[in-house]
Amino acid sequence: MIIHGLTVCVDYAEWLAVSLPRWQAGLASLTVITAPRDRATFRLARDAGTSLVVTTEFYEDGAAFNKGRALETGRAWVVDRHRDPAWLLLFDADVVPPADWAAQLGTLDVGTLYGARRYQTTPEDLNDRGQLSCPGDVAGVGYFQLFHTTDPAAQDTPLLEGDWRHAGNYDNALLARWRVRRQPVRAVPFRLAHIGERENWFGRGHRADFQAMQAERRRRGGSWEHERIGGAA
Repeated sequence: MIIHGLTVCVDYAEWLAVSLPRWQAGLASLTVITAPRDRATFRLARDAGTSLVVTTEFYEDGAAFNKGRALETGRAWVVDRHRDPAWLLLFDADVVPPADWAAQLGTLDVGTLYGARRYQTTPEDLNDRGQLSCPGDVAGVGYFQLFHTTDPAAQDTPLLEGDWRHAGNYDNALLARWRVRRQPVRAVPFRLAHIGERENWFGRGHRADFQAMQAERRRRGGSWEHERIGGAA
């Protein structure tokens, strides 16, 4: 089974360095997407032998951290480079799989979106010893999304929405492509160790912006359409 991996890493090199050996052991290729200023990620990608896509799209059009647009650029680059049908895995830089994660996948079904669940831990303790799951996790959202490049739900270009001001929402839209077609969304048979900080939708160190976003959503009755670039004020 051929799996190409794709991850965004901006100011997350210290965490991605922990997971890289495990991810690479099960991947045919790995592409890291980062911003021009992130020299630590440049060095990490070079030393690990991964492909590197560098883009300013995270911050264009007034966005704080438009992860979806940058990830779509990386996805298109990977698909163009590896033209044969294969599995594509989008994962976050701060999650770590089991050492034998690829073997645990078993046989996968084209037409299914595979997700995962996480538990919170530290880089020093990556064994799943019954740690509590991360609250609010839903299998199929952006920290782990695995699908086949021939899947009917994954044929549009662009595939990932690129008009959000922050790092969220694009992944829910991707997940919805399977749900609206009533195609399966399944959890893989292992959990991921989450070793980073949560709520960094606006970039690392901007947790207050995430909290303000949540407060504004509550004020608007749960709506998030105003978070689009050029959306309602």
